[in-house]
Amino acid sequence: MKKIILAAVISAVPTALEAQEGSKADQDNAADIVVTATAIAKLDVQLAETPQNITVIMQDAFERQNATSVEEILRYVPSVQAELAGRSGFDEFLVRGFNQSRYQFRDGLRLDPSYLQQQEPGGLASIEVVKGPASVLFGQIAPGGVVNMTSRVASPERVADFTATIGTDDFYRLTADIGGALNESGTLSARAPIVYASRGDTQDFVGAERIFVAPSVTWQPSDATKLTLLALYQRDDYDRTIGVPLLGTLQPSAAGPIRRSLFLGEPDLDRLTSEQVQIGYQFSHRFSDAIQFRSRLRYSDLSIEGPIVQAPRGGSTPTSITRRGFDYIGDRKMLSTDNQLEAVFGTGNIEHRVMIGIDYQDFTDRNSGELFGLAPINPNAPVYGIAPVPLGPFFSADVALKQVGLYAQYRAKVAERFIVVAGVRQSDSDTSSTDVLAGTTRTQDDSDTSFNAAVMYVSDAGFSPYLSYSQSFEPQFGFDPLTNGQTPPPSQGEQIEAGLRWQSSDKRLSAQAAIFQIDQTNIVNGDPANPGFSVLVGAQRHKGAEIELSGRIGEALIVQAGYTYLDAKVRASNNGDVGLTSLNVPKNSASMFLTLLGDAVGLPRSEGSIGVRHVGERRANDALDILPAFTVFDAAVRHDFGPFEAALNVKNLFDETYFTGGDFRAVFFGERRQVQLTLRAGF
Repeated sequence: MKKIILAAVISAVPTALEAQEGSKADQDNAADIVVTATAIAKLDVQLAETPQNITVIMQDAFERQNATSVEEILRYVPSVQAELAGRSGFDEFLVRGFNQSRYQFRDGLRLDPSYLQQQEPGGLASIEVVKGPASVLFGQIAPGGVVNMTSRVASPERVADFTATIGTDDFYRLTADIGGALNESGTLSARAPIVYASRGDTQDFVGAERIFVAPSVTWQPSDATKLTLLALYQRDDYDRTIGVPLLGTLQPSAAGPIRRSLFLGEPDLDRLTSEQVQIGYQFSHRFSDAIQFRSRLRYSDLSIEGPIVQAPRGGSTPTSITRRGFDYIGDRKMLSTDNQLEAVFGTGNIEHRVMIGIDYQDFTDRNSGELFGLAPINPNAPVYGIAPVPLGPFFSADVALKQVGLYAQYRAKVAERFIVVAGVRQSDSDTSSTDVLAGTTRTQDDSDTSFNAAVMYVSDAGFSPYLSYSQSFEPQFGFDPLTNGQTPPPSQGEQIEAGLRWQSSDKRLSAQAAIFQIDQTNIVNGDPANPGFSVLVGAQRHKGAEIELSGRIGEALIVQAGYTYLDAKVRASNNGDVGLTSLNVPKNSASMFLTLLGDAVGLPRSEGSIGVRHVGERRANDALDILPAFTVFDAAVRHDFGPFEAALNVKNLFDETYFTGGDFRAVFFGERRQVQLTLRAGF
């Protein structure tokens, strides 16, 4: 049956839509983009000449998939596992087997470390994923990599794009993207992406509503100077998905299997409300052909308020799930800035690039929770409506984090053939946390020096092999002290990677492959010989291989495909898990999103897409429960009728039941089939 439906979708591409003359601009220009590494690698060089595994997903790619969250966009990125906690109101993901959710960046600046937020794709121009340790350029970070989101910003190019989407599970979405020059010379321009969205969910009583606007103004008095002012407002009102019990999902239950629509919360509780405001600037000035200065700054204010239900709790049975919750209030503020000076000069047949930079982060978080009890619930015959019982204060904390880093990166290109890269960073961070209820304060100062280095050979045939080494560090705050009384130092990450990049002569198709090994050491564990103290014995090793192909094949196809083999193991631990695979990490994963352009087959202005995502089995918890492998198909057709465009997207085409992630008490179902129809108008 699946093969019949799949064949019907593919065959519908050239036959279902009426042929018309003309072609879409985005089809003509798809993959005709020379991507630079300025934002993610902080050097103004082509990505094809960057000796590092980096995936860049452009706006037209995630619009084809009708992705409405960052997690959805990351579904098709090799070595990334997203949606670990379902549709929970924040973006959670692994990169090369490490949880990088606390280390998200936007426009090269770190976002809220708590990651209790989502970034709206309607305001993004691209997403860049760096694989492996990256502390030299980004400071404290887990060793898996970096996910950096780039904003849509004002430019003289005229933009007037409007969409309306309706779909299953009460899905509604309206967007507008308006911008262009404000004066005849084009030196002043403005832009404003706007989104309103409302949705239900696979899980009963779950849903969300969003309002988003991100205006920007750019002033460019000359080719040498450019200043962009950015602002963002986003409000989310949502009910989070809640994990369902292991019994009846991964483990057999006498009460029968758990349905994926089961909701373990209380429908009558208020929704969580999240409001985020961001303001900032991006500035660049070229003093000469040799020297350029770049500066970025962002101030953000994030507030979250509402109930969070915790279920299943300890003591649950197949017919009685214990629950509790707390009313959460959080107020987070963050100032981030990054300033770089880059010099380019030549000596003989060597081009030198020297970049020095300094970045600074100042983050504060005031949060509290009031505990409440909830009656147990039968997962097979849930009864809702019993009022929660207030239980008093649960927690109250004031947290502050400051980090300053001084870094330098050097790049030499020798005889247009050999590229040598080396970098170093010195970082210092101060963290404090006050337990308001207990009246106690913890402080911790961390300092670390990180290095990276790489070599690459660039051939006329477009092949560029490389070898790289990189480091990362991650402060470990809140743990018991070491036996000598000192606070635990940062965990350390280091990676060795050998890779190969290839780019076609017309720069429309590219491929990259890499083998890598990441070691994380200095991980804090409890000291079994001295309760109340810690030891630095934890270690993990993640080694694997990736291959990726993206761009246009001839005039007919656009492809985004990748495969990852990842052997992620715990090497040392006091937790009894030595030799086990790291949690939620599959050994094998693969994806492909293929688009057939109608112009090439006699159907102008039409296109059809088919996508497939495969994730292998994963260890859900220390009890060795296994999340089964899954394969999910997506499909889309799109046609330009002239004044407007219509697109039909089907996600999870065959309505597979699968799990995106799990922990020691619960698992999270993936979404059931979603059918979404979009009308787009551009002027």
